[in-house]
Amino acid sequence: LKGKGLDCREDLVVLAFSLRAAPGAMAVAVRPPSVPALPLLDGVEIPAIGYGVGTAWYKAAGTERENALIESVQAALDAGYRHIDEAEMYANEAVSGKAICDWLRRTDTPRSELFITSKVMSVDDPGVEAMCRQSLERMGLEYFDLYLVHAPFNPDGTPFDMKLLDVWRRMEDLVDKKLVRAIGVSNWRICDLEEIFADARIKPVCNQVEAHPYLQQPGLLRWCQDRDVLVTAYCPLGPLSQEQLRLGPVDEHVERAAQRLGKTAAQVLLRWSLQSGRGVVTTTSRPDRLREFLGVFDFELSGEEVAAISAAGASEPRRCFWTQCTQFPADPTKADE
Repeated sequence: LKGKGLDCREDLVVLAFSLRAAPGAMAVAVRPPSVPALPLLDGVEIPAIGYGVGTAWYKAAGTERENALIESVQAALDAGYRHIDEAEMYANEAVSGKAICDWLRRTDTPRSELFITSKVMSVDDPGVEAMCRQSLERMGLEYFDLYLVHAPFNPDGTPFDMKLLDVWRRMEDLVDKKLVRAIGVSNWRICDLEEIFADARIKPVCNQVEAHPYLQQPGLLRWCQDRDVLVTAYCPLGPLSQEQLRLGPVDEHVERAAQRLGKTAAQVLLRWSLQSGRGVVTTTSRPDRLREFLGVFDFELSGEEVAAISAAGASEPRRCFWTQCTQFPADPTKADE
């Protein structure tokens, strides 16, 4: 894929889309593409593709970076994204919140038309509810549509002080108090989910995990699907965006499908995730990619193309994120799903 205009990174766009008419021509408004919604277990619906504000904007600080993040979030919303994916760990909630609230006012859009996800990491201190309230205050919001436990353990892999089921009880309280509409998890394995699922009063509706052709975790996907837990993929463009995944065996199958369909490699990879039963969260550093990534709902890969991409990725499994934890080695065959 290298050398074919596809050497993109999964960070955030810093320029808004605009329509430039020829001199003397009348400007014509472009209607943002419609994004299908996926049903969650509790009746809430989530847009099939979301726009993440982590990665390049992790701990965004300073006027230049903060302004760039505001522009990127608003550009995504202008382009038609309605799901913004945040997290306590990204340490940029006040900035993304300002971008969202300013956009809502500018466009006179009801808050209910957006879907905002955030994630909690500090489950022990200050605790789930306290952290949720802090995040809402920073973002200027009254509620989150979806709130996730960011991982089943601390960022260094050490366990939380409290048991996962106790963490989950505190997540359920957030729904009762109408601080969040739905709750779920992120980076959880089957063994982690099994610690809470049977006794959960409110079931997790989503498990957001790293997922791409080189990290498919079919056992985890089946476990979640069997229980109506939506798997959402972050890093779905890994074969394009992550150095350790580039120039791998997936490329030729992605290129072949892209040529047949008249689509880009990124669109094929996103479509592979969607047709494999996952929602997606992605980002881009280029303004032309925003609409490109939304242009994945007007075509389908053939069953043979999906299978070929899957088989090629499974031949060289690889993980890119959370590899600092012994629970998640770079070679996923050496860890539990």
